[in-house]
Order: sequence, then C-alpha cells, then structure tokens
Amino acid sequence: MSSLDVLVKEPESAGEACSPSMPKPGKQSPLPPVQIRDLNWKLVFLLYSAGALISAGTVYTADLAEHNNRPYFYPLIWEVTGYYIAFLFAPIIVWLFARFPVRPPNRIKAVLYHVVFSIIIGVLHTLMMGSSRQALYSIIGLGTYDYGHLGYRMLMEYHKQALHYWLIYAILRVIAQYRQSRRREREAAALELRTSELQRELAQVQLDALRSQLNPHFLFNTLNMISAVMYEDVNRADHMIASLSRMLRMSLEQCTGSRVPLRWELEFVNCAVDLLKARFQDRLEVAVQSSSDALDVPVPTMMLHTFLENAMKHHDFEVAPVIRFRAQIERRGSRLNLTVEDNGPGMPGPGAAGNRSDNGVGLKNLEQRLASLYGADAGLEFENRTEGGLTVRVSIPVEQPSTPAAV
Repeated sequence: MSSLDVLVKEPESAGEACSPSMPKPGKQSPLPPVQIRDLNWKLVFLLYSAGALISAGTVYTADLAEHNNRPYFYPLIWEVTGYYIAFLFAPIIVWLFARFPVRPPNRIKAVLYHVVFSIIIGVLHTLMMGSSRQALYSIIGLGTYDYGHLGYRMLMEYHKQALHYWLIYAILRVIAQYRQSRRREREAAALELRTSELQRELAQVQLDALRSQLNPHFLFNTLNMISAVMYEDVNRADHMIASLSRMLRMSLEQCTGSRVPLRWELEFVNCAVDLLKARFQDRLEVAVQSSSDALDVPVPTMMLHTFLENAMKHHDFEVAPVIRFRAQIERRGSRLNLTVEDNGPGMPGPGAAGNRSDNGVGLKNLEQRLASLYGADAGLEFENRTEGGLTVRVSIPVEQPSTPAAV
C-alpha cells in the first residue's frame, strides 16, 4: 500500500469508484477535484503535528548553535501555533481548489483567484498566530509576546504561507492524478474481465453448436448402418440397436459438458466397436491402448470415436478386406498424446502430411472444437503411412491432475 492509499479515503462504494466514464481516445479528461471528504484528516493532523515538532526542534538547536539558551517551550509554542492554525485553514484551501479548479479554459483567472485567496488566508493566519501566542504567554505566565512590526511580520510570514498554499495544490494534483490512474486501472481490469467472460461464453456457445451438429451426424450414420443390416440379419440389427441405445444413454448423461474423462470416451468407443462388429464381424479389428495415468484426463467428447467413424467411412474393402484401427494414448508430463492409425486410403493428393482434415463433418467438427477448447495449445496432424493408411496425432494439455487407475 502506497502513502497515497493511506492519505486518500477509499470510495464508499464500487459504483462511486467506477462511475466516471473513460475518456474518449484523443481527449484528455480533466482531473476530478479532490474534495474535503476524500482526505484522511486524522493522518493530516498527525503530519502537521510532526512538522511542528520538527520545526521546533530545528529552531531550538539553532539557538543552541548560536549560544542562545532560550528554553525549548518558546519555539514549541511558536511552531505549534503556526502549524495548527495552518491545519485549520487546510480544509478551506482544499475546498477553494475544488470550487475554483486550476484548469483550462479559465486557468489564468483561477490562478489570480487563488493568489487573492492566499493573501487573505495569509493575513488571517498571521493575526491568529499573534493572538494565540499572546493568549498562551498570558496563561502560562511568560509575560507579553512581542510580535514585532505587524507589516513586516505579515510579509515575512506570507512567504511561508504562499508556499504552504501552493504546496497543498501540488499535493491535491498528485492525489487527483493517482485517483484517476487507479480508476482507469479498475475500469481496464473490469473491461478485461468482462471481455474474458464474453469470450468464454462465446466459446461455450460455439462448442454447444458444434456438439449439436455432431450428435445428429453420428446418429444418422449409425441408423443408416442399422438399416443396411436389418433386412439381412434381424438378430444382428437388434444387437446393434441395443448398443446404440446404450451409447445414446451415455451421451445424454454427458450432454452438458464439452469434455469428458478419457475412461468415459473409451467406454463409449467400446460400445461403438460392439455395434460395428455386429455388422462387419471379422472384417473389423480395433485395438485401443491407454496408460493408466491418462484415464481421468478430460478430453473432447467423442474425440476418439470421431477417428474411428472416419476410418470406417473412408475404408475401401476392395483394397483392404479388413479394417484395422489402432489407437495409442499416453500422458507425458502436462500433455496427453493420442496416436491413431488405420489402413484406409489416407489423405488424397501430394503433400498430404500436415495440419489438415478432410471435408467430412466429423473431423472438421473435431478440429474446430480443439481450436475452441485449447487454441494454439492443441496439436492435430495428419500423415499418410508408407504402407497405406493414415496416421493422426493429437496433443492436448492436461488441465486436471489424473488419478491412477487400472485399465
């Protein structure tokens, strides 16, 4: 906490702190004047008291240096009366600067006003010092206080009084600039927080839209597959419907989240494989391996299933009579790495390796979800295998500590 934080009182409410609007670009807003109520007057009184004691000690040690053995209470009376009367005028000076601020377009006029005010306050200050010291001398029994020639005394005191008057102005200006800076920092922080909240809300809306797009896509593909089997083998179709029902139930249980634990994703893929095997039987080989410390890591919903579905969709049974799908998942420090391989046709055209997905809904959807969830911190790469097929590598950050569990 800075000294200005102690000297200036905090606003009574957050609304009062942030009520002034931000200045328009290219325009400098005037500094808000410091009001009497804005200052910590207990602290101000302590500062004036400390100044009085320091000045009294200075005068006393100067007397000692000049071999003047005048008692300490004499300079103490002089300086205490001078500083405390100046303290009484301090709120008036603060009010005058708030009432007649020194700023364009009336800066010169305001300065002239304050010169007049400083002279009036200086005269009153000098007269009050003389009368108060005379009263204290009489009460304590020190005789008569000799104030000297009043005209010269006023001229001498005004040098210090003018300095005191404009020193208050300088302090008030520093406080006003400090308050404005703090206000802008609070407004900037509030704006940044609101912007961050809006970005999160937008990302969630985008994820919800992508998910609403993905679920019908998956459902339509599965229903088409069941439709192709039901006239060939009713029992197999019935088994596929049961597996689909289980998958839909799992999907509904996780419908509110954009990410699920990896163990949920593996169970979902297991249901999908059970459904696919009911149709393709021995023409499908699926192997998924995962390290135990990765099972509780959150992953995008249906991420692994999207790769499986893509491998099924683009496979050419005339080239390879058996679909082979392999997935390896492991956690390395703060990253979760997924490697998927299939024996399909791979990416079309030369230069297929890189960060690129096909025109299908599934992979495009997944690519957009990874970008929304992780931004540039997510990696998605496609590479054609030399022996035929496609390799996909995904790398995402681990956002929660995982709990080791058995596979």
